[in-house]
Amino acid sequence: MKRRRIGAAVLAALVTVPVLLVGPVTAGAAPTGPSAGSDDLQATENLDPALLAEMRRQEKLQPALTAIWDARMRDPHSGFAGVAFENDGLTVYWKGALTRDMSAALDAGRAFGRVVVKAAANSEAELHAAGGRIHSVIDRHGGSDIQSISYAPDGTGLHITRGPQATRGGVPDVKARHGGAGRLSVERILSEARVAVPVRVTDATEPFDLLTNRLDDSPPWNGGGRWESWRGGDHRMNCTTGFGVHAGGRSYVLSAGHCATPPDNAYQGKLGGAFDEMGPVYDDDWRSDLLLINASGWHLIFDGSATTSTTKAVRGWGYWAANELVCQSGMTSGTVCGIRQQSSTDFRVSCNTPDSDGDCDYVIYGVIKSTQVNGSTAARGGDSGGPVFTLDGTGVRAKGIVSGGGGTTLYFQDWADIIRVYGAYPNTSSSTS
Repeated sequence: MKRRRIGAAVLAALVTVPVLLVGPVTAGAAPTGPSAGSDDLQATENLDPALLAEMRRQEKLQPALTAIWDARMRDPHSGFAGVAFENDGLTVYWKGALTRDMSAALDAGRAFGRVVVKAAANSEAELHAAGGRIHSVIDRHGGSDIQSISYAPDGTGLHITRGPQATRGGVPDVKARHGGAGRLSVERILSEARVAVPVRVTDATEPFDLLTNRLDDSPPWNGGGRWESWRGGDHRMNCTTGFGVHAGGRSYVLSAGHCATPPDNAYQGKLGGAFDEMGPVYDDDWRSDLLLINASGWHLIFDGSATTSTTKAVRGWGYWAANELVCQSGMTSGTVCGIRQQSSTDFRVSCNTPDSDGDCDYVIYGVIKSTQVNGSTAARGGDSGGPVFTLDGTGVRAKGIVSGGGGTTLYFQDWADIIRVYGAYPNTSSSTS
């Protein structure tokens, strides 16, 4: 079944219909203060020295990355293909002649470190148009063995991942059950879509799962804590709180869209233990896998094991770049670092792991595919919605929200889409609006 409910998901709605927004708007005392140090081995102070050194080098180039992405956001149909951390600097991949706006952004970025431009065979817009044609063919026929479509940040083409053999063929095929054509092969889909860009096809080694499966917080809510969605007496899903954000003069808690749908309510903790009502789910946007809980979010996130009380202050936010190292803080996994960003990816939600409404076989667009570099598990069930971040001095820089993953692979929604969908920015001080 394909999700069809369209969320409010526009900043104008947040501004013009305040009657829909209930709950506190003024933050009380912080539930915990940011920790200057921690004995928790999973806290970011205790990172492997080589990974920490690389993250600190990348941290210095964040203003350059922001300038580049701001120029791209102003002109999404330009020759921009992607941006990557390479050779201790930033590389912008671009097709054709640079625009005046991007040239100015590059000049501004070079004040912070090495920034170079390399030619790209295809722009980001061209690759996404090709991906859109593939999605259209899949939707027309009702199924395929495609798990995800990734867009190479250097503009070389698409990377299609088929579901692993263990799950292929086990996913319900709605059209086949009703006498339709059934699930199509990648080869047939590419032939019908008439894709003109290079395509690489591989088989996934792990199925993609929505990761739904820090327990005693209090308002205003920290990121990285456990929350449950309920509709009346019906338990829907267990997930992780993301960043406290502000939009339209109000404070919210950001999390993953597949965890709940209005009119669900959010509760912090675990039924049978510490369990407090946070507030109603205000809106979810299933295409980007984002939602807002109408509750005051704080400017801290948990950093450490699944039972830690250590927190870090959120100092800012940033865009994604290939090869950049990030961490995620989930209520099941705790903090996991050494996760390297690879590419922007669209994935189809498997009916083996549907969302909170039982919906599946729909597309979540534009998440960032990333891999844990040491071969460790990147995220586990229950981590969905949790903060994805880099380092910013003694605090952290918000990068996005966990969507799902499998094995060493993590998928998260990046901050450019959070701005596009909700016009929301992370709370970075004791003021939550």
